[in-house]
Amino acid sequence: MQRPFDPVLVEVIKNEIAAVTEEMTLTVYRTGRSGMCKVGDFATAVCDRNGRIVGEGGSPYQMCVFIDTMNSIFTAYRDSLRPGDIIIANDPYAGVSHMPDITLIAPVFWREQLIAFAISYSHHTDIGGRFAGGISSVCSESFEEGVRIPPLKLYDGGNRNEAMLEAIAANVRTPEEWVGDVDAKVASCRRGAEQLNKLADKYGLHQFEATCDYLVDYSERATRSAISQIPDGEYIQESLFDEETEVTGGPVPLKVILRIQGDSAVIDLSSAPPQVKASINSPLVTTKAMARAAMKAIVRPDAIANIGFARPIEVLVPPGTLLNPRYPAAVGGRASLAMHVSNMVFRALAKAVPGQLGSVGEGADMLHFICRGEDGRYLSFMDVFFGGWGGRPDRDGVDGASPMAMGGAYGAMPAEVLERYPVVVEGFGYVPDTEGAGKYRGALSVYRQWRFRKPAEILIRTIQVRGSEGLAGGSAGGDSMNLLKNDGAQTLLPPQAHVHLSVEAGDRIYHQVHGSGGYGIPAERDPELVLHDFREGKISAHGARERYAVVIDPETFAVDTVATQVLRSRQVH
Repeated sequence: MQRPFDPVLVEVIKNEIAAVTEEMTLTVYRTGRSGMCKVGDFATAVCDRNGRIVGEGGSPYQMCVFIDTMNSIFTAYRDSLRPGDIIIANDPYAGVSHMPDITLIAPVFWREQLIAFAISYSHHTDIGGRFAGGISSVCSESFEEGVRIPPLKLYDGGNRNEAMLEAIAANVRTPEEWVGDVDAKVASCRRGAEQLNKLADKYGLHQFEATCDYLVDYSERATRSAISQIPDGEYIQESLFDEETEVTGGPVPLKVILRIQGDSAVIDLSSAPPQVKASINSPLVTTKAMARAAMKAIVRPDAIANIGFARPIEVLVPPGTLLNPRYPAAVGGRASLAMHVSNMVFRALAKAVPGQLGSVGEGADMLHFICRGEDGRYLSFMDVFFGGWGGRPDRDGVDGASPMAMGGAYGAMPAEVLERYPVVVEGFGYVPDTEGAGKYRGALSVYRQWRFRKPAEILIRTIQVRGSEGLAGGSAGGDSMNLLKNDGAQTLLPPQAHVHLSVEAGDRIYHQVHGSGGYGIPAERDPELVLHDFREGKISAHGARERYAVVIDPETFAVDTVATQVLRSRQVH
């Protein structure tokens, strides 16, 4: 006899599944070798036996990628999985975002039945190829970008494929770290399988599967409900992508059409320009994931970003284009373009639900570093950090946080993590007067300065060169900037998404993330909020006066109420 639906039990099991993904995540964090396993760019997930995500240990973007990852795994191995298998993949043409993202997938068996999958992924600091890191914009074909791994069994029935692992390790610059990070994800998947078996023991397979069905259905219902609140119609956002004009031949026009009909949405990118012979192309898996992840902003937070969430959101992208390139197009440097598309979808959505969403934020500027150590072996790291969110309809943006599509929780890598490399973080902080002004201001620019203690090859990745625009009368944030400092001089580097550079010992790089746009008329901002930012060093007295029409007394550091009222009345009239 079938048990009646028990909402309390479903909620309990949902939270226990979430605890499994948390344990998987902690396993990667505690055992991974690279800095990327300590800060941010890794994720875990639990899927049911049909490959549907039911436990998320990462951002909406990463979960949306895993939807396509699992489709590829089923295509390759649906009828040949057995206990002890672990599959490894990084193929951007088989459901992985780009080649540095090494993903492990373990089928989970309980009493000889396949009941679930455990997924553990992290970004690796190298994957071989022409340039260290695998994310340069210069590569013209996939073959230059590194070792492409289709879905293969790293473990077959519990037996490790040492030959495959040795072959890959022989083609990357940091093999010990690379294998160490893979081992961390193996441990993560095994931990997930162990805990899921305990879950099935505790509640039984039927109740576990019923909960999985509910979690997928709930996400679909929540998404359809959110979409149904939007008036039917088309919401268009156009923009120029000009972060890589050297490889695109000039600014590239992009257009997003968000079509709403009832409880379904179509994100139409049919006008995407042709693919280019440079690695800024965004593979289809990335384009779909970033476009859908932007829609998560209007969906209930407790709805998991799984296939249920994705079903009502169709993404149209013709093949052979910049946003859906044909193999063997290079795609490693797709981040800036993909984030640009996500921001466009977010802005189109903001038009559809005026007064509900804020300005977009900034995501994942980065320094990639590689040099030879004293023993001749390579040392490599990636230092990723964020600017923050734009102003929102009822409050300021969040300084120093990753975008909502990337979970909003990632911070910068602590300087202490970099101490084992020949680099010193000499400065890290906010840049005053770079926020997008508004009734609710956007996040300030964040800067980071590194001093190198050995000659090295570096890559600076900038997600967006110009400050993000404001909404509802808000101003744009400050622009991004790169400086090379050496021999007492400083050189302004080109404003583009990827800058390659050779540095010598003693050289310094200063990188400033762009600021995020404000929301609402700046002169309507509460003078006390302006004063608070002034006292925290986030804006100057001059900035307060020029952008917010707030006069701060230089002697008392208090708002001159009379002068402020006079100044604001002049602006109104």
